Amino acid sequence: MSNKKILMIGASGSLGEGICNEIYSQYEITGTYLNSQKSLKNISFLKLDITNQADFSSLEVDFDCVILIAGAMPATMKGYDPKKYIDVNVNGTLNVLEYCRKNKIKKLIYIMTFSDRYDHFYSGVPIKANGPASLNYTGDHSIYSISKVAACELLEHYHQEYNLQTIIFRIPTVYCYDDKFDYYVNGEIKTKAYIRMIKNVMTKNEIEVWGDINNAKDMPYIKDFARLISLAIEHDSAQGIFNAGTGNPISLDNLVDTIIEVFSTKNNCRKIFLEEKPSQPNFTFDMTETKKVFGYEPKYNLRNMLIDIKKNLKFIK
Repeated sequence: MSNKKILMIGASGSLGEGICNEIYSQYEITGTYLNSQKSLKNISFLKLDITNQADFSSLEVDFDCVILIAGAMPATMKGYDPKKYIDVNVNGTLNVLEYCRKNKIKKLIYIMTFSDRYDHFYSGVPIKANGPASLNYTGDHSIYSISKVAACELLEHYHQEYNLQTIIFRIPTVYCYDDKFDYYVNGEIKTKAYIRMIKNVMTKNEIEVWGDINNAKDMPYIKDFARLISLAIEHDSAQGIFNAGTGNPISLDNLVDTIIEVFSTKNNCRKIFLEEKPSQPNFTFDMTETKKVFGYEPKYNLRNMLIDIKKNLKFIK
C-alpha cells in the first residue's frame, strides 16, 4: 500500500464505489457519503455535505489528494431542481477548493461530464481534450452542463491563483458492475438501457435495437477508469482537462451482438429493430493527451467488460 492519503468525496455512488473497490489496496482512503452510509473494504467513511462549509471542519487536513466525484446530475435527480445544480456543482466545488487551499492540500482530481461538447454528440468526430465548450441550452441537462463548466473554471482559477494541481477527467458513461440499475431521465425513473437489454436477452431471448445501429460511442469500464485515477494520483505535474474514454467507439450493432453472445443461453435470439426510436449518441474521445501524459491504455474490450459485469449482476445468480 502507498503511504498516500486520499479523500474521496462522493464514494457512495456507482463511480465512487467502483473506484474505491479497485484502488483500496493502494492507498489509505477516506470516503464520504451524503445520504446512504457505506461499508467498503479497508475504507473509512464519514458524512459530508459539500454545500455546507461547516461540514468541512470535521475533516482531517493531511490528505495528499482529494478526488471530487460528488455532484448533482440529471441521472440521480427525481423531478427537476435547477437550483440544486448551482448549489452543489458550483458552490459545493468552491467549498472543496477552499478546503484544499486552507489546508495546503496540493492536488484535486475532478470528474467532468462530456455534455460540455454537445456539438459532438452525433457527429462521430473525436472530442478533443481542450477547446471551447458547446452546450445544449434546452432540456434537463442544460443547467447541469453550465454548472459543471463553471466548476472547471473555478478549478483553473485555483490552479493559477494558488498553484493547486487540478486534474479534470471528462467522462462519458462509465460502465460499472454494481447493482444500481435505475437512473432518472427528465426527472422520471428508468432502467439503464444496457441492463434492460441484458434482462430481455436472458428472460425473453429477444432484444430491442433502437435507432441507427451504426451509431457508436465510447464505453469505458470502471476497472480501466480506476486505473487512470491511480495514474493521476501518482502524477506530480499533470494539469488541466483530460479525456477519460477509450478512443474506440462501440457501435450499437456490435453492442447488441456482444450482449447476445455473452448473456444468451439459447439459440437465435430475436432482434427487434425500432428505427423510429431515439438513437444512442454517436461520439468518440480523442485520447492522445491522456495516453501521452499518463501512459494510459484501456485493458478491457467490450466482450471482456460484459463478461466481467456478468460475474457481478445479482439477477443472474
